[in-house]
Amino acid sequence: MKLSRRDWLVLIVLVVGSFITVLNQTLVTPAIPSVITEMDVNAATAQWLTTGFTLVNAIMIPITAYLQDRFSVKKLFLASMILFTLGSAVTGCALSFPVMLTGRLIQAAGAGILMPLTMTVLLVTFPVDKRGSAMGVFGLVIAFAPAIGPTVAGFVVDTFDWHVLFLAIAALSAAIVILAAILVKAQPPASAREAHLDPLSVVLSTLGFGLLLYGFSAVGSAGSLWFAIACMVLGLAGVVWFFIRQTHLEHPMLRVDVLKNRRFLVATIIGMLVQGALLSAGILMPIYVQTLLGYPATISGIILMPGAILMGILNPVAGKLFDKHGPRKLGVIGTVFMTITTAFFAMLTLDTPLWFLTILYTVRMASLTLVNMPITTWGMNALDDNLMNHGTSVNNTLRQVAGSLGTAIIISVSSMVSSNTEATLGFDQSQLLGINAAFAICTLICLIAAILTIALVRDKASDAASEDRTGDRRSLLESIMKRDVYMLHDNATVEEAMRLFVEKGISAAPVVNSAGTPVAFISDGDILRRLTPRGGSVMDPIAMIMSSAYDESAYDERLERLMAMKVTEIGAPRSIGVSVHSRLSDVCRVLADNHLKKVPVMEDEKIVGIINRSDITQYSMQAYLDHRPQEAVYCEEGADGEGAACEDTAFAEGRPPEKPAASAASDTE
Repeated sequence: MKLSRRDWLVLIVLVVGSFITVLNQTLVTPAIPSVITEMDVNAATAQWLTTGFTLVNAIMIPITAYLQDRFSVKKLFLASMILFTLGSAVTGCALSFPVMLTGRLIQAAGAGILMPLTMTVLLVTFPVDKRGSAMGVFGLVIAFAPAIGPTVAGFVVDTFDWHVLFLAIAALSAAIVILAAILVKAQPPASAREAHLDPLSVVLSTLGFGLLLYGFSAVGSAGSLWFAIACMVLGLAGVVWFFIRQTHLEHPMLRVDVLKNRRFLVATIIGMLVQGALLSAGILMPIYVQTLLGYPATISGIILMPGAILMGILNPVAGKLFDKHGPRKLGVIGTVFMTITTAFFAMLTLDTPLWFLTILYTVRMASLTLVNMPITTWGMNALDDNLMNHGTSVNNTLRQVAGSLGTAIIISVSSMVSSNTEATLGFDQSQLLGINAAFAICTLICLIAAILTIALVRDKASDAASEDRTGDRRSLLESIMKRDVYMLHDNATVEEAMRLFVEKGISAAPVVNSAGTPVAFISDGDILRRLTPRGGSVMDPIAMIMSSAYDESAYDERLERLMAMKVTEIGAPRSIGVSVHSRLSDVCRVLADNHLKKVPVMEDEKIVGIINRSDITQYSMQAYLDHRPQEAVYCEEGADGEGAACEDTAFAEGRPPEKPAASAASDTE
């Protein structure tokens, strides 16, 4: 796919802005021990610099769906970067923890808009079969930030002061604001008139998630346990009310109905579990290395760096593997290794060598790469493009909430265990026990994610929804495909294939195993290539074989040997298929890229139909002719004032005709 110069320009600016916001998140972790010492706060309080940031992100993300419908990409990007710049400046100048936290929350308001905005632009710009690679490249750029962030932060903290970190981020963000104002062109949003925002939903999400997070965080701090429990109960009630309200609004703030799609729901839950176990490690590791082992912040950053670098390298690789093989193998391997490495972190001692920590953390981050982007893209591919921004918002909101709650719970567990055992074990041993207990909770979360991945994640990579997106009507492809599917078993011979071709008047057939899963694809062209000598003229293979029945003995012997071979020996070694819910444009791309006349239609890894090029051609012509007289035709005057570029909206949008389109009786191409 070739993007225009403007598309690339917008994508580059958005990705660079996202890079800075992610860089900011990783900068804070090596600085936390210094903040704890300088501002005299405990770990449960200091973790609000991370959990508070992710919470505000979660609150802003659903609002972003409305903002994307209401404002242009340029206005949203500038607004988010200006907020982020202001928050960075406030944080860098802070002399007390409340002021520092306020700056972080302002930062989060800007970052909460920017990340889903970038993801939506990427997912809509690239076609389904290229999204894995596109998201992989995006992941490579974004992963470069955590690769350099901890090391740079550690060096700055040891050499200068943590305030310098945020002041530098503010300067970089201001430069991006200036570049975006000059380079990015403003375009009106496609659905500005349809944008709606429910104030009560904003209040419910803010108070609900905020009280829930505060309650979990307060459990690990000194204070009233009953007050913390009351906050959790009120927060949970607010969250439940928020979700129920979204299902009854004509224009919901968050399209929670996308969770009815099973694939998207599974991907979101797995992402939430992984996010909950991920963020807490970024807080625990610097505390362990700097506070317990006594190393400077630079060493803490160096330990984290190889994992972030490898994560960045593997992101585009994981994207390509996803496009080729699907999410299952990647997800299973990733979640299993995450569980194993996290379990080792739950067994740290005061004598654990740094090289072991580095290797363990590196493998853990590499495992995350195999889970995060592939599973997220797999879930997103289950949604229509017009739901992509809402799906992105739901996915990111729930992941950020899970990250905030997971971090709050895990750090609270660490603080509670440490405070309750300090009198008997001493400071170092009690802190170590608390960290090990926190990683044990992380291990349990990773194990649940692994079980869900093994049980529920299925291939293929480019499939659309595994269930009907509308819930009450067949997909367009399903309405025009042929349901009479002629298949061959993998133990069939070429002669049996030829008999099937002749009797049914077809030119190709999928090959399936005993379970009914397609394993190969054989066509008359495969047979023709085995019989036609180099330089020979290409003709219809059936006619050629029939007319050559009494040819020279050498040809007869070659033909006889060929007929006795298994179809799997000469057919395509892999089965190419499309989902029953794929769009026609995606089907056309598969046919063209693989030089096919027809392709099997799949549902739950089973063949449910066959779609031919002629079927699509017949439908397209019929749809055009049926809708041409009734639908409005929008024309744009040509540059010379004489010509006009016209588009029939019904045909362009791929809406089915009012009457069922006739499909060809057979494929005799």
